Amino acid sequence: MTEYTLALALEDFIPVIFSSIGLFFISRMAGQMDKSLGQMATIGWILITIGGFLKATWKLLMALSGAQTNLVWLDKGMFIWMAAGFTLMAFAIWYVSEVRSKQKRPQRVWLGPAALLVLTLGAILFTGFPDVTINTWRFILLGVMTIGNVVLVILLIQQARRLSLNGAALLFLANIIIVFILSGLARIPEQSIPLQWTEQLLNTFAQGAFAYAAWKLAQHAAAPNSGRELAYE
Repeated sequence: MTEYTLALALEDFIPVIFSSIGLFFISRMAGQMDKSLGQMATIGWILITIGGFLKATWKLLMALSGAQTNLVWLDKGMFIWMAAGFTLMAFAIWYVSEVRSKQKRPQRVWLGPAALLVLTLGAILFTGFPDVTINTWRFILLGVMTIGNVVLVILLIQQARRLSLNGAALLFLANIIIVFILSGLARIPEQSIPLQWTEQLLNTFAQGAFAYAAWKLAQHAAAPNSGRELAYE
């Protein structure tokens, strides 16, 4: 079992905070476009943040107890919260993009994410959830979470480019590239302390970049000439 130092565990809260800050700005931007989209994005932001804090708390407890206190659902439960959260965030920002491009209020915005989440729930129940010794359902949630995250960042890059925020677009791109790098590093069997520090510092930079880019995007999207005031059809 991988061991964690106290400093390593405490540092793990920093990228979670950065990510939460960035997602807050994104959810606020969605709310400025449409109330329902703002609600969807806000729920997504809360769910992702819960998942991140549960994982960081699990790591802290493992560091404090010397791996004797392994509350497995603090660790594995992250996939449930984040899969649902990124699904809602991705759909909300997709609808925001539709509003900006077509100047038309979206209809039945909850239908798409609800259908996807119901299908996901059925898939994980069929493959062994909530048995934590079975990996299949966790891989399904990981896949949904990853796709939602990638789609969200791609949409944010498009939004940033539309507003000529090329620096923010590059930061969003750096974020998703580092996420894929971290996914590869996490597959290394021997997770030494130096390797974990490398992973966490990369993640901290990625989420800090995301938070700053999200703040810039939300700030410019709220400007009067950004297209916020739309003539809905």
